[in-house]
Amino acid sequence: MLNAIAFSFLKASITCGIAAAVILALLTLATRVWPVLAGHRSVWLWSQAAIACAFVLALLPQSASYSVVPAIEIARPAPAATQSFVQPQSDAYEADGLDDDIDPLELLAQAWLALYVAGLLAASARWVHAQRGLRALLHHARPLDTKALAQHAGFDGEPVAALLRRGLRVCETDASISPMLAGLARPHLLLPRHLRSFSDEQQRLIVAHELTHWKRRDPLWLHASMLLQTLFWFNPLFAVLTRRLNWAQELGCDHAVLAGRPTQQRKQYAAALVAQLKVQQDRLGAGIAFGHGSPASLRARVGLIREQGLRAPGLPGKAAVAAALASVLGASLLLQPAFAWRAAEPGVPAPAASVAAPAAGAPQQWQMPLERVRVTSFYGAARKKLDGGHHGIDFAARTGTPILAAAGGTVIASTAQYEGGPQYGDVVLIEHANGVRSLYAHLSVRSVEAGQVVRAGETIGLVGATGKVTGPHLHLEAFRDGERIDPQQMFTGLDALATSQALRKRPARL
Repeated sequence: MLNAIAFSFLKASITCGIAAAVILALLTLATRVWPVLAGHRSVWLWSQAAIACAFVLALLPQSASYSVVPAIEIARPAPAATQSFVQPQSDAYEADGLDDDIDPLELLAQAWLALYVAGLLAASARWVHAQRGLRALLHHARPLDTKALAQHAGFDGEPVAALLRRGLRVCETDASISPMLAGLARPHLLLPRHLRSFSDEQQRLIVAHELTHWKRRDPLWLHASMLLQTLFWFNPLFAVLTRRLNWAQELGCDHAVLAGRPTQQRKQYAAALVAQLKVQQDRLGAGIAFGHGSPASLRARVGLIREQGLRAPGLPGKAAVAAALASVLGASLLLQPAFAWRAAEPGVPAPAASVAAPAAGAPQQWQMPLERVRVTSFYGAARKKLDGGHHGIDFAARTGTPILAAAGGTVIASTAQYEGGPQYGDVVLIEHANGVRSLYAHLSVRSVEAGQVVRAGETIGLVGATGKVTGPHLHLEAFRDGERIDPQQMFTGLDALATSQALRKRPARL
């Protein structure tokens, strides 16, 4: 089960990175066609939500079933010692519940999962550290009551009592920071002492800017964006989108504050922005600060202020962004790549040394029990708590893969209570000619009943992970006259479809 989770998480992480790159590229192109899109926060909020959804969709167990892309097979040369090939199934894991080996892909997936957890803890620690710094700054700031606010030039004309009743707390600090709105559950407007040196008009415009952030609930959306950035710390494009969201929020507040104001007040507002270039805040949590940003970004804001701010993107711009995000999200689901190693070319026989000769008295050669075969453990391989080694052959497959009858016969058992032991889970047992039987274990679904006659190649159930296993796979055993035998006697060419670990662990044949 851990292998399945790790592999799914690795694939989802890759999907997240690709989706983020495609979305950011499309939005960059869109903002060049419609520059006003860059100043609207919904564009960047939707984009981050779409990337997160792409990650979640790729993480769902059945998401790969919606893919319209066939498996991409990659040729792999045969090892010199055994001339064997590996042909993994798409999305199949080394799902042998009793096997101790881990193939390189699973090792990579598990290593990535461990690295993600470590990175998540580090990113969370950085956020907690930043929030502690912000709380320390607020702790040492002086709260301003109704009387003090009434005497502050920035609140001239503002309904101070109403603001306080709605839960806003206003504090003043001697620290050299930009005016900022901080906090989510308990919002604080933190004003630096040096703000009083600005003109009364500038103070009113700056306070109006921060109050607009509060009314628009910008701190909520910025916290949500930073939470996604923390969860997806491995994707640097989330940080880019967060910066662009912050930029859009600032432009939105600029537009709201300056709407309908005369040119003289616009100049005062721009002058206040320029003054704040000399007093840049430290990066303290998810605070929204007036004047925070690089000199280039502030120059761009001043330019937009002089140009009367932003225009609405209009229906065509919004529709284009929505269509682009929906297309990327759908593509992440429908175009999930499935990779597989290609074994020998069809029709090319395996070397004689790697093919077991049919046993005397065998009724016929069995056909493969799965459409795509990958053997992860052979009969007799050493197993813990299993005298005589492994009792059958394990085939890697994902849950829900159809299981085919290896030969025609009569079903003599279809049960979840097989007498051989609960470790088998759901079992189908088929009686063939000449006293030979085949047993299929760990099924998720049994499609046949006792007494039913089946043909070779007929579906008898679906692969699962019932019984004592750590992941989905098919366990197949063979019997002759009540005695367990090596199922490989009944197949041709299994060595060419086996993993190198399975070949190494198989005991030497007599």
